[in-house]
Amino acid sequence: MVRLALLIAAAVTVISALPAELPDPGELVYVLGEEEFEDYLDRWLEVEEEKWAANATVAAPRSGCTLRVNGDFGQPQPVFIRRNTNNYVAANGNSGQVRLNAGEQVIVSCTGSGRLIRHPNIAANVATATATCVNNNLVSGAGWLNGNRAFGGLTCSAHSYHEAQQTNERCFNNNVVIRVGFIVNNVFYPMYWSCFDRNRLEVLYVWTHQTAANAVHQTGVDRPSWLAGSHFPGVAVNNLYTQVSQKQAIARVVGNALADRYVTSHQFLARGHLVAKSDKVFATGQRATFWFINAAPQWQPFNAGNWNWLEQNLRARIGAAGYNTVVYTGTFGVTQLRNANGQFVDIFLDPATRRLPVPLYFYKVVYDASRRLGTAFISINNPHYSLAEARALQFCTDRCRNNNAFNWLNWQPDRVDIGYSFCCTVDDFRRRIGHLPAFAVNGLLS
Repeated sequence: MVRLALLIAAAVTVISALPAELPDPGELVYVLGEEEFEDYLDRWLEVEEEKWAANATVAAPRSGCTLRVNGDFGQPQPVFIRRNTNNYVAANGNSGQVRLNAGEQVIVSCTGSGRLIRHPNIAANVATATATCVNNNLVSGAGWLNGNRAFGGLTCSAHSYHEAQQTNERCFNNNVVIRVGFIVNNVFYPMYWSCFDRNRLEVLYVWTHQTAANAVHQTGVDRPSWLAGSHFPGVAVNNLYTQVSQKQAIARVVGNALADRYVTSHQFLARGHLVAKSDKVFATGQRATFWFINAAPQWQPFNAGNWNWLEQNLRARIGAAGYNTVVYTGTFGVTQLRNANGQFVDIFLDPATRRLPVPLYFYKVVYDASRRLGTAFISINNPHYSLAEARALQFCTDRCRNNNAFNWLNWQPDRVDIGYSFCCTVDDFRRRIGHLPAFAVNGLLS
């Protein structure tokens, strides 16, 4: 964190920003590394999301509890299930606050073997219990909590355990569906789902619900280690993402000299989230995004550039507009680099078996079922193409370009180095990429 603070200070100086402002993350794609960028983004979003909370119009209940997303949720964090909805606790609109009525109950669970609920005023060692809203940020817990106590004091003896379970469902081309979530009282509560090709070790797409409640997320959540689970048998997938290994993989098909040009200290393949860490509100959900069935190889400036802007702008837009959406985030195709003979060759992190492809396209298809509106956002994951080569890979009329309805989107679509980008109607998207389940779309969601 000390190094990050020094880098931020240097970046502010270089960019000549006002002393009270932090530079936009998009200005630092060639300044910060993969993990440093994520730390910086978290700090930047903490400032930005406070603006959403300040402008929120959700009225507080006449009596009951108000719990701040940032301030009343401790770590290591239990899983919180709201009894009246039988689903995860969620904020009210884009307020950054959870509102509970007096007497309303929340299941508190430290999932995983040996984990127990902790509180400065604990009365009994239990893994799962029921907390009842009293008022303000105070809850009671009959038999396990002494008196009316601060909700923010509820933590676990260790981080709650999340699971990535293969299901009997099938998705595009008969591939498997893997669900990620938490088990509370023998019930699996999903966070998101992944359509996974086990033969190519390729994540085709993931999907999750995104509403106004996702506009403000808990900051200061450390990144855990990435997990493969049982879904990459015999493959040390984390090692394949190291810069040494990826350079060797690229050198195998283009030669050492070109590999040294393609992979540098700033241009390398990151473990690119599909459901972003910051797409999930609480620490438990954010930690659950670190499964390799929720990742694909992204060039780091792409990851920190237009792809990051899409993630952040889209979440803010959904929050401001109050949309209730399903977001499908996926990959398509295999990116190519030129070899010594000038020929394009496919790039895989495991070239010997042609598995774990580096995607050519990343996409987000955002769909609001209540109004049957949706839009597909696509970016090209290759900084080594020319602008002409990237434009030739655009497969639809760009519906965002010169369209005031999308003026909330801050990406720089012609910047190939950070991801040449465009938007499609869902119908046009389906003509090229047939991954998604069938749903009716009557127009663009903006």
